[in-house]
Amino acid sequence: MRRMALGTGLALLLAACGGGGPSGTQVQVNLVDGLDNPIQATAAAYRVGTGPFQALSPTGPGQYRFTVPSGEKKYTVVFRCPFFGILSSRVLAVSYELTLAEATSFKVRCPLAYAGPEANLNETNDNTSSQDFTGRQGQAYSATSSVFLVDEGQNDDKVNDLPNFFQVPVGQNREVAIYGQIGNTYYFGRALVDVTYTTTEIGQITVSQVGDNFTTSHQAQAHLLGKEVRIPLGSGNIFPKPSSDSGDLYELVSFSFNGDQARLRRVPGNALASPVDTALPSLSFNPSVSLNAGSLPTFQGLTDPQFPNERPLRGYLLTLSWLSDWMGAFWQHLVGQGVLQTLQTDNYALPDPTGVTGLEALKPTSGDSVIWQAVALGLNRDLSQVLGARPIPQGTGPLDALDRHLPLDLEAAVAFGSYTQP
Repeated sequence: MRRMALGTGLALLLAACGGGGPSGTQVQVNLVDGLDNPIQATAAAYRVGTGPFQALSPTGPGQYRFTVPSGEKKYTVVFRCPFFGILSSRVLAVSYELTLAEATSFKVRCPLAYAGPEANLNETNDNTSSQDFTGRQGQAYSATSSVFLVDEGQNDDKVNDLPNFFQVPVGQNREVAIYGQIGNTYYFGRALVDVTYTTTEIGQITVSQVGDNFTTSHQAQAHLLGKEVRIPLGSGNIFPKPSSDSGDLYELVSFSFNGDQARLRRVPGNALASPVDTALPSLSFNPSVSLNAGSLPTFQGLTDPQFPNERPLRGYLLTLSWLSDWMGAFWQHLVGQGVLQTLQTDNYALPDPTGVTGLEALKPTSGDSVIWQAVALGLNRDLSQVLGARPIPQGTGPLDALDRHLPLDLEAAVAFGSYTQP
């Protein structure tokens, strides 16, 4: 009897430690906003392999976990992102279908959501910029705002004040930057500030001349990505270089004339060559969609556009947008190349999670006009590296899933079209 009691106790101990649970691989997904704050989905679901979708509940703030049983290689996870106020009924969904080899722990960003409070820096005549931009254009940037400087003083006649609607997220070491141009000279300055709910001003930011520039091999659009800010530097092939900090990134995007090919590079500020290679790829990508009444589309012809070896095909970003009531709906889905390899086909049916409560609206209704887009992704990094990095607060839009703050070289082949839901 004593031996049986010991055995029973050991079994209970193993069960408490997880030894009695289902065998397999746990997948950890963190749902975040642009500042890496955890947020909770309006609804979420997952499936293993090609099985049915099941509702997925958070295990902590923004934390979602599920187990992929032994023998299964892939999974799908879907989130409906939150909206607030009059936009609360709007549909914005993000989803991923990946193999275990591609990622088992990553972050999902809800593009337009911000979970934290903000402070209005509305002190009159605050003189935040040490540089006067009278008659010129100077702008202030935070993680969530981008505004032109104004003159709020009655006697100083200087354009160096923040307008009273400029907002900064509450928290420690929030980044606020000033960038502008006077004649042919650019000016830049920034500060990391602690912001509370009641903060109305942050003190003056020292703004200095930008003394360096860099070039690109081909026409591009350039941005400086600081700790939190995203500052446009213009278009062309010569740009000011406000920073050489290793923690800053320069984002360079070039497009083909008709928009079917793109190159995106994010280069550390201390490793910026001149010129930066922004040559466009020469790719071939011509997918289409097939339709059935009451079903989501099947994307056909998801082939490799022949990316170079240093930027191999990693997957496809598939999007649908349509009018849902009067608010509109947008769904972005990333499918890893490993998934298509397991399917051994170039055709991919968009997974249907609409049987799960809260996700019913993720399917156009008959007669809806739908715009679709398919983007083949060639990356110099594994998907797990990209998806595990913190997001960029102000992203690029079309590539929201990959808007992460890490060095990157991406080539994209783009196809798009429209259809009427049968």
